[in-house]
Amino acid sequence: MDWAEARYAVTVTLRTGGAVIEHHLEDASDLQRLIDDGAAEWVTELRCPRTLLSRQQNSTSTRQQVTWNQDEIAGDIYLMPGLVAVRDARVVRPTSLDSVVWSDTAELAFPTGWWLAKGEVRSVTPLLVSLVRFVRDADGRLGAGQMSVEEASDGPSPYFRVILAAELYDKRRRARDVQIAGLVAAFGLLRRSTMGEGGANADSQIANRLRAELEHRNVPDWHDEHFDPARAATALEAFHVGDASEDLEDG
Repeated sequence: MDWAEARYAVTVTLRTGGAVIEHHLEDASDLQRLIDDGAAEWVTELRCPRTLLSRQQNSTSTRQQVTWNQDEIAGDIYLMPGLVAVRDARVVRPTSLDSVVWSDTAELAFPTGWWLAKGEVRSVTPLLVSLVRFVRDADGRLGAGQMSVEEASDGPSPYFRVILAAELYDKRRRARDVQIAGLVAAFGLLRRSTMGEGGANADSQIANRLRAELEHRNVPDWHDEHFDPARAATALEAFHVGDASEDLEDG
């Protein structure tokens, strides 16, 4: 808030076993000077709560590649990008601070490790993969070609388990139309799930991410009286009209 016109934004591109982080800093001449002087570097903190992993990876380039080993993670992974002081630094008579709050003679001291800019925490797990998981009907209760959906409670985060008849799972679980059908069914349970209004997971991270994605697409969410599960699901994952053979990522 003190940097009146400064803007910091991040672009995250996920890769297998890693991610590419692109840092964007504008109208922050004092912070840029710290970068140019080698007193500040771009950083991304990698966190995996289940394995208690927390590690920072620094870069002198605005385009940063972050990697991790599958053996050191389990469950969700989170990335927190930003700008950090790598040595004790001082800014004398800063030009970018809000002049209403800060005087012309202000002097700022930043100790090593101080975050100078911080982006939003990003989940590495894609939203829809977090929301829906496909499993085989182990009990044989479903008829050929059938599916059912239920909310699961065996994980740290809420999700829906889409159960596919054995043959359907074995032969077509990766088919886009089957996975979108399961997604639509899961959306149909949102209001009555723990992510529904007043539910235990109504303000969970995945519920908030899902509402934000629907709002971005101007589609009513499950708290709205005009909520349409099929419309909401296909706004996030649309049916392909042309190539029917293209599959979704396996969830």
